[in-house]
Amino acid sequence: MEKKINLWSFILSIICILLFFIVSLSGPIDYSIMGTHPLNLVLYITLITFIFGILGFSGIQDWKGMTRSVTTVIITLGLSAFLVVIVFFGSLLS
Repeated sequence: MEKKINLWSFILSIICILLFFIVSLSGPIDYSIMGTHPLNLVLYITLITFIFGILGFSGIQDWKGMTRSVTTVIITLGLSAFLVVIVFFGSLLS
């Protein structure tokens, strides 16, 4: 089970990066449909993926699993820090 968490957290971290690029490069979005800003949703998904990445450390069996876990944690931690800055300063400006 832990090995699957390790693999899926890595896949979700790649999806989070893709979602960030899709949301940031898209035009104005009607927020009334979702109820919240899309970057907030990407931030929440990234934080959940970070938690799964930490849990994925328990399923390490070889060097590939270790590389996946470390990469997942680095990607999600960096992206979530970047999103926190964007969302914080964006809320100050609006």
